[in-house]
Order: sequence, then structure tokens, then C-alpha cells
Amino acid sequence: MAGLRETKKRRTRETIAQAAADLFVEHGFASVTVDDVARAAGVSRQTVFNYFPSKEQMLFDREQEVGAALVALVVDVPDGAALVEAFRGHTRAFWERFGAVLAGGGDTHGFWEIVRASPALRDYAEASAGRQAREVGEALARAWGRPPADPTCQGLARALCGVNLAFLTCGLERLTDGEDPATVVAEMIEQSGGAYAALERGLGAYAPA
Repeated sequence: MAGLRETKKRRTRETIAQAAADLFVEHGFASVTVDDVARAAGVSRQTVFNYFPSKEQMLFDREQEVGAALVALVVDVPDGAALVEAFRGHTRAFWERFGAVLAGGGDTHGFWEIVRASPALRDYAEASAGRQAREVGEALARAWGRPPADPTCQGLARALCGVNLAFLTCGLERLTDGEDPATVVAEMIEQSGGAYAALERGLGAYAPA
């Protein structure tokens, strides 16, 4: 019974998120109300709020999942393995999966069209990235037996998460602008490898001209 309830809850959540995304594409984020989403999803207004306390969270419905995946790069890294390598693999795997979706005719970068058209969503995206980096820093601090706000752990986490975020957003920007998907995917994979390599070597040689 518990399994059925969880399945129903997951499906309801997905239905609401998809209805919201469709409405945001058609009418713009600012013009869509919670009542609009509730009607499109076939649920009550209160049900929408039960799953998503804000409109922004309806679009960023995988925020917790994405954050957990980043934390796992620190928590599940094998003893002696390099953090940079774990993040490099994570970024590369994202673009390989995304490239396969695009090659198969998918158009999931439409998400970014909604985000960049709305100042509120852009702000939310920045805040979400900051929260995720902080969580990664706290996980790293636990692994090293340091306080959660340890500046070294927080700084390293922000650097690693920052590279991953930069290649996510820059790639999505280019796809949204209509650039060739195969070219964008290949360059994001190659150039992110170089960016992580710069972290590995240290940034001392990367001074402004």
C-alpha cells in the first residue's frame, strides 16, 4: 500500500510540474497563476501548494534530485579518489546523456527558454545553485571532520560546483540560441575537461593579461 501511495504522489507531482511547464511556455512564467496550473493538472489549488510551495519550484521540480547527485560526488567518492575527477565525470556524463536525447529528436533545452525569459526564475536558478554548493561544502566538511561552515570546504565546493554550473548554463544558452546540438555537446565535454584540468593544476598561472 505504501508503494502505491508513493507512486501516486510521484505521478501527481510530475503531472503538476508538466502542466506548469506547458503553461509557462505558452503564456510566460509571470502570467501563469497557481489556479491556472491547478486547472491544467486537474487538481485543487491546495494540492499544488502541497507539492510546490512556490511557482519557481514547479519548474525546478528536480532541484533536490540534482543537489543530491552533487552531494553524492563527495559522499560516495572512493578513498583516495580525486574530487575534481568525480565532478569532471559528472559534467561529462550529463552532456553525453543530453546529447543522446537531442540526437534522438528531443528538445529538452526548452526549459532554459523559460528560465532566461523570467528575472524571477533566473534569480531562483542562482539561489538554487548557491544552496547546492553549500550542501556540497557541508558534505565535504563532514567527510573531513570539519565544521559545516569550514571555508576551505565551502570554497572548494563552490569552485567545483561552479564549473559544473557554468558548462550547464552556457551550453543551454547556446542551444536555446539555435546552435548545432552536436557541436555544442562536443565542445561542452571538451572544454569542461580543460576547466577541471585548470583546477587540478592550480590557477596560479591563469592571471589576467
